[in-house]
Amino acid sequence: MELFSQIYEYLLLIMSILGIGVFITLQFVTPAYGMTFNNRWGISIRSNLGWFIMEAPVFFSMFIIYFISLYYNIRPFNIVTFVMFFFFEFHYFQRSFIFPLLMKGQSKMPISIIITGFIFNTCNAVMQGGWLFFFRSVDAYPISWFWSWQFIVGTLIFLFGMVINIYADRIIRNLRSDITDNNYYLPKGWPFNRVSSANYLGEILEWLGFAILTWSISGLVFLIWTCANIIPRSKAVYERYTQFFGEEFTSLKRYKIFPGIY
Repeated sequence: MELFSQIYEYLLLIMSILGIGVFITLQFVTPAYGMTFNNRWGISIRSNLGWFIMEAPVFFSMFIIYFISLYYNIRPFNIVTFVMFFFFEFHYFQRSFIFPLLMKGQSKMPISIIITGFIFNTCNAVMQGGWLFFFRSVDAYPISWFWSWQFIVGTLIFLFGMVINIYADRIIRNLRSDITDNNYYLPKGWPFNRVSSANYLGEILEWLGFAILTWSISGLVFLIWTCANIIPRSKAVYERYTQFFGEEFTSLKRYKIFPGIY
């Protein structure tokens, strides 16, 4: 087990370094999906199928890791880690199975983007599941963790971020009339009053909350990766809104993702 623990620690270190590298790279390279889609990234498939292929692995992998831990009694059942597990899986159930089914339009996503997302999500399941069910200390997360400041504050931030993320996605989705509508429209109203990428802000808040409520290095590494991907993405989306809508958009004086900051 000690060898696996060392491998796990190296994984966290490598993923942290890669996350920083991704953030730097995405200052100069814009992944081609959604509003920034183009044909230069190779073969593409429908976005709803792409989202399922990309997101579902983390949902199933987390389940497998959890049940392996229980089956081999690596860590006894712990109600606190089960709640953390539930939060994580609830997010990815929505992203894997509900979000793709509700998508309108016939947008596409490059297979290269899907593959990289698939790889990261699988690694992330190992990071989060590894911590919760294999490598945390046996006495971590006693029942009293439920009323620790970390759990209370982290849970509130996580749930608030989830509400923003789901509601913002709903607003964006409902701007299109039906499945054949491939146009892009300018979202308005809460939570887009101050930022142009409210859905991304919600996702960052979710994983900030998760990092706090688990108070773990694995949660922090996931937060780093979330920011590394989403903050540059919000810049690309802001620029595309400016290109599509011009003064109608710029006159709103929205920030890219963090109100009053960026």
